[in-house]
Amino acid sequence: MSVQGRAPGSVPGATKGHLGRVFPPIRRPNDRAGRPKRERVTDTDKREARALPAGGVDRRALLRTWTGAVLISFSAVYVRLADVEPVRSSFLRAAYALPAFVVLVVLARRRAGRPALGGLVGLAVIAGAFLGGDLFAWHSSIEHIGAGLGTVLPNLQVVLVGVAGVVFFRERPRPVFWLALPAVLVGIWLLGAVGEPVEVGGNVPFGVLLGVLTAALYSVFLVGMRVARLRRPDASAVEVMGSATLGAALVTGAFAASQGVAAPAGEWPADGWLVLLALSSQVLAWVLLSSSIHRLPAALTSIALLIQPVLAMVWGALILGEELGLPQVAGAAIVLAGVAVAHRAVVAGTSGGDGPEPQAT
Repeated sequence: MSVQGRAPGSVPGATKGHLGRVFPPIRRPNDRAGRPKRERVTDTDKREARALPAGGVDRRALLRTWTGAVLISFSAVYVRLADVEPVRSSFLRAAYALPAFVVLVVLARRRAGRPALGGLVGLAVIAGAFLGGDLFAWHSSIEHIGAGLGTVLPNLQVVLVGVAGVVFFRERPRPVFWLALPAVLVGIWLLGAVGEPVEVGGNVPFGVLLGVLTAALYSVFLVGMRVARLRRPDASAVEVMGSATLGAALVTGAFAASQGVAAPAGEWPADGWLVLLALSSQVLAWVLLSSSIHRLPAALTSIALLIQPVLAMVWGALILGEELGLPQVAGAAIVLAGVAVAHRAVVAGTSGGDGPEPQAT
């Protein structure tokens, strides 16, 4: 979800406008009278305001959010069905997504009346390097703990980004955020202490460690994307995420080249699954989420946060035949519950009303 079985991430340009919303609104400088400048209301803003129902929930945004979350929930399944080296699958995921992002960036710049060429955001490319490491670690973890649990653990980034917000951005989540941390740690211990690997030669504790590493790398990626958006408020979300995907492709491509696998798998079923992974999870799901999640109440974003890993466990059992014991189900439930509580605490504690975004892998 990131952008593994997670959201773009938020994905990205991830967002105070992506799954879970990690970026704060860009604050405009005050005018000479000391009053904030009034932002120009666009025709799109007016249409969206008219479309908002009296109840306050944009149903079209809700549909896009749920569709994006469901698409992302299949990510780990595609990785296992492709059945290629983790470094190859992580590279091809980013590489196959790049042409689609180029088209989207060109279209976005033309609509904005800007030159078609351009749109590269340097800081987002740097942040994308961590996304590349995140994808490699996540694809590797799936070999050991499967599609379901492999999708649960990366959502720990919600907790890690919350901590980063406290340390680097002086955010103040509600006290319940800190109370959720011990529960999350207990859940991680349960996942690592019990269960059998999904493949011969797999190692469950090592797979759990890779899942936690995935969350850590994705957290660094999200913080980097936040800085990129703040430094380049003129860049569109598509430009930022496209730049990040380029950074991910460069890093994973270097890893793949060092192992002699920086090329398509050469077998259509495998390459077909990876093309589907790139276009559905890395591109389409992220576009849906980035255009909708910021228009929904925090309670609904929390549901989107949970539905993706839960569905991934369902798909892992139904499609891949992955078996989960009661202790593993309990551990996954504890982790997700702790993440949900932490997410709500961060959302409630930030002045902009936004918090970290769920894993968009």
